[in-house]
Amino acid sequence: MIKILQVYPVMNNAGTEMVIMNLFQNVDSNRVHFDFLVQDDGERDNEIIQASSTIYKIPFNNKKQYYRDLIDFFHNHPEYVGVHTHTHGQMGIVLKAAKKCDIKLRIAHSHNARQDLPKIAKLYKYLTSYDIENNATDLFACSEEAAKWLFPRKHNQYRFLPNGINIEKFIFNKDHRIEIRNEFGIEDDDFVVGHIGRLAKQKNHEFLIDIANNLKSHKNIKFLCVGEGPLFEELSNKINELGLQGKVILVGSRSDAYKFYSAFDVFLLPSLHEGLGIVAIEAQTAGLNTIVSDGVPKAADCKLNLFKTLSIKNEDLKIWCQEILNCQLSDSSISRNSYYDQIKESDYNIKFSAKKIESFYLSKIEE
Repeated sequence: MIKILQVYPVMNNAGTEMVIMNLFQNVDSNRVHFDFLVQDDGERDNEIIQASSTIYKIPFNNKKQYYRDLIDFFHNHPEYVGVHTHTHGQMGIVLKAAKKCDIKLRIAHSHNARQDLPKIAKLYKYLTSYDIENNATDLFACSEEAAKWLFPRKHNQYRFLPNGINIEKFIFNKDHRIEIRNEFGIEDDDFVVGHIGRLAKQKNHEFLIDIANNLKSHKNIKFLCVGEGPLFEELSNKINELGLQGKVILVGSRSDAYKFYSAFDVFLLPSLHEGLGIVAIEAQTAGLNTIVSDGVPKAADCKLNLFKTLSIKNEDLKIWCQEILNCQLSDSSISRNSYYDQIKESDYNIKFSAKKIESFYLSKIEE
């Protein structure tokens, strides 16, 4: 058995953490053991510990201290043959320290693709990517866009690792639909527009609320937004100011977020940018029409005829509204469970992704 250290700032319930946890839960633990290095306590910590893995914590205060702490950590833990870092902000520091301590396998993994940065920030990112590219032994990304963003000079060397999901978990479930709708007082004939994502600028929740405001006259259309984040209060205030209480519900963080896909009737992802957008994969698995922004890579399309890309320019707001209304009127005779056979054989089945990364770890260590 080999030991791999997964590095991420905090293990909560957001997208990247879900990708890491899906791999953690599906690799063969008799062959590959994951431990975790974080900067703060997270919502998934107990789950990780209960699975007999260890979580180490090194707070990030400044670059020099963090680097010194990493050097001390790696010297004191020679059992790790590989470091797999997903933490974009401090990735170069982690990889540099790991190289200094002669860790053989050093993976940089890109999960995002920022398209909204000003030119000066893009230049800074370009320059700081040197440490990542020069100290990693291998580059992974969930899409070509994500690779180009984090590895601008070496993106043609990246390995594609699909953001795999537990397919069975997201299949449409009538009991889940009833449970969630009852919890939030949603009627059987209500049409629910769903979204799952961190309440942060990237996810563009203000655009979602503007859509809801434009559809205010359609009383049976409700919006459920699952997730927490720094914009919770600001978004709540906007909902109140527009008189959308009861129409737009901010659910907060949920450990059972997978149940909400069954309660939704259409899924929206109007993000400013995404590395992939794993929630779009989950939504399609649940048989949902999935409407995304042009900041979401085409790789998120599972080819189930459920995926549609739209612009998020202000003048295109009404196009989103019309698409929602079209979905409300569309043929509902197709079983939402019918997509399972197609997607279970796709790259996004976690069984394939986990086997791929497991085989990669072992092959690199054996070299």
